[in-house]
Amino acid sequence: MKMFKKLVSLGLGMTLSMGMLAGCGSSEEAKSDSVASDAPKQEAQADAAGGKTYNGVDVSEHVDLTMYLIGERTPDFDEVYGKINEILEEKLNCSINVEFLSWGEHDTKYSMLFSSQEDFDLIFTASSWCHYEQTVALGGFYEMTPEFIQTYAPNIWEVVPEMAWDQAKIDGKIYMVPNYQNEFGQDVIAVRGDLMEKYGYKDITSWDELKNFYMDVAANEENMFACGGGPTYQYWQAQGLTTTSGTPKGGELILYNTQDPSDLSFTYVMDWDGFLDYCKQAKEMLDAGCWSQDVLSSTDERQVGLLSGKSAAMVWNLGSCMNYAKQANAEHPEWKVTLCDPVSAQDKKVNSYINNGVAINLSSENPERAMMVLNEFYTNPEVNDLTRIGIEGKHWEAVGDDQYKVLDAMSGYGVDSNCNWGWTNCTIKREEYIEDRTELNDRHDAILENWNANVKAEHPYDGFNFNTEPVTTQVAAVDAVVATYYGPLTNGVVEDVDASFNEFKDMLEAAGIRDIIAELEKQAAEHVAAN
Repeated sequence: MKMFKKLVSLGLGMTLSMGMLAGCGSSEEAKSDSVASDAPKQEAQADAAGGKTYNGVDVSEHVDLTMYLIGERTPDFDEVYGKINEILEEKLNCSINVEFLSWGEHDTKYSMLFSSQEDFDLIFTASSWCHYEQTVALGGFYEMTPEFIQTYAPNIWEVVPEMAWDQAKIDGKIYMVPNYQNEFGQDVIAVRGDLMEKYGYKDITSWDELKNFYMDVAANEENMFACGGGPTYQYWQAQGLTTTSGTPKGGELILYNTQDPSDLSFTYVMDWDGFLDYCKQAKEMLDAGCWSQDVLSSTDERQVGLLSGKSAAMVWNLGSCMNYAKQANAEHPEWKVTLCDPVSAQDKKVNSYINNGVAINLSSENPERAMMVLNEFYTNPEVNDLTRIGIEGKHWEAVGDDQYKVLDAMSGYGVDSNCNWGWTNCTIKREEYIEDRTELNDRHDAILENWNANVKAEHPYDGFNFNTEPVTTQVAAVDAVVATYYGPLTNGVVEDVDASFNEFKDMLEAAGIRDIIAELEKQAAEHVAAN
C-alpha cells in the first residue's frame, strides 16, 4: 500500500486498459533471478542430452491443455489461437484449447467446473467479481509457491510487482497470477449522442441525469430500450460506495465508503434505506421500458444492444466502451456515439492488480506446463499481441516498436475483447496509434485526464480481501438465496418491491449473513491493524 501511494505521488498516469504507465517496466522489489540466470546453462545441458527444455525444465513429453475464459468466442478467435498454438508447440511442446463461460452463465457455472472435477488446467479469475476468494475457499485452485513461479514462469516473477503478489495472497498463499496494469475501477456509458441531442442532454454526469435520459428514451423511442439492465453500480458509486472484495455476490451485498479513508464501517445493503430506494427506482424504470422484461433470461453480451440499435446506451469500463463506441460509429456515424461518466463528481478508485488474473485448476495433471504457457502469454510480446489485438497484417499493423493501428474497425477479433485481461502486462502492451482523431477520441482523453487529476485517497479496505473459509457454509447458503432474489430486485422484475425485499432479507438472515458480517468485521480489523 505504501508503494501504491508512492506511485500516485510521483504522478504516474493510470489508465483503464488504454495506456502504458510511466515507470511501469521497473521492478518495485528485488526478485530472485537464480532460476532464470541458470536456465541457459541447464537448457544447453538438456539439449546436448537430446531433450526439449523450456527455461531449463524438461518439456520433451507433449501435453494438451485446456483453459476457461469469460465472455464469448469472437469469429476469428480460433484462427488467432491457431497461431498461438504454433508458437506453444515449438517452444513448449504443447497446445491449448480454450472454452468460454458467457457473462450470463459464469456466476452459476464457474463453481460447477470444480465441483464436477472438470478436466481443465487454466482459468480466468478475479478478486470479488470473478470467484477468486470463493474458489480458494472451496479448495479449487493450485497453490503457486514462489519456488513454483520462479521455476516454471521466471519471467513473470521478474515482471509482476511484489505488491501484486501480496494482494493475491489468501492466508499467506498465492493462488493466481495477477495482471500488471493500473486501471480505474469505474464504469462509464457509451451512449447515442444523437439521442442526447434530441432530448437536450449536453452530458450525463449524475444519477438523476442518467435516470432521466433512460426514461426519456423509454417514453419516446419505439422498439428501443435505454440500456441492458439495472445500473446498480452507478447508484452505489453516486453515494461514494463500492463493493467489498471476497464477500458474497461479488461484494455487492456488503459495501464500504471508498471515498472516506477514515470510515471503517461496512454497509450491509439490506440494512440500508438507499438499497430499497434503488430497488423501487429499478421497478419504476423497468415498468417504463428502460430495459427488457426478459432481462434475467437474456444471454446477450452487454454491447449487443448498442451495436444493433436496440439500446441507447451500454455500461462498461472506459476501454470497452471506447472500443464499442468506435465500432458503432464506424457502422452508423449518424448515431454519434459518445462517452459519459454518470458519477463524474466522485474521485476515482484504482483497482487492485487482482481485479484480473489467471489461476491453475488444483486437479490439473500438468500444472507446471500450464504455468509455462502463462509465462508465454504474459511475457512473450508476440503471444501477448496475438491474444490482445489479433493477427498482425489482418487485424492490426505495427507503428514503430510499441504502437499498433487497427486495420478493420469491424474486426472479427477486436481489441481487448477476448478475456486477455488476466495476463495484461503494461511493460510490453502496445498503444493504439490514432491517425485521424475524432470527437470520440477527444472525449475519451478528456475523461481519462480528469480521472488522473482526481484519484481518490487510498482506503484501508481497497486492498483487503475477505477470506470466506471460516464461513463457507453460510456463504454457500447466502449465494443460493441471492440467486433467487437479488437479480429480480435489482432489475425491478418483481410485483411488490417491499414484499420481495423483506422476504429476501429474512432468507439472508436464515442463511447466516450475520455470521459472515461478524467474520468480515473481525478480518477487516486485523487487516487494518497489520497495515
